[in-house]
Amino acid sequence: MAMPEGKAKGPTASPERGAQLKPKEIKTLRARLESARSDVLASLVKAEAVARSAEPEPEPMDAAELTREQDDGALFVERARERLADIDDALAKMEAGTYGLSERSRRPIDYRRLMVVPWARLAADEE
Repeated sequence: MAMPEGKAKGPTASPERGAQLKPKEIKTLRARLESARSDVLASLVKAEAVARSAEPEPEPMDAAELTREQDDGALFVERARERLADIDDALAKMEAGTYGLSERSRRPIDYRRLMVVPWARLAADEE
């Protein structure tokens, strides 16, 4: 039986198959994501411990400095939690088989970009 013209034999490249990353690449990227997740969690634990160890009644001259440090700490914790959410989303996409696809265009994100930013949601030209 002849194949209709324009149809290829064998498996086709589906845009839903995780950007056609090779198993070795996925393994490497998963390890990078898991390492980054551990680092973020450790930094959150440390930041929360520092926040809890603040002086209960600082000297008046130290109050402004303490306020600035608390503001910086709150911003750091917020950014770390956002990063943690991005990493968890990327790991969930790996499980779903959609990791490495742009959320905007559904085009594959370049492997080199994922090596630098393994939680990337968009291709470099879409940022």
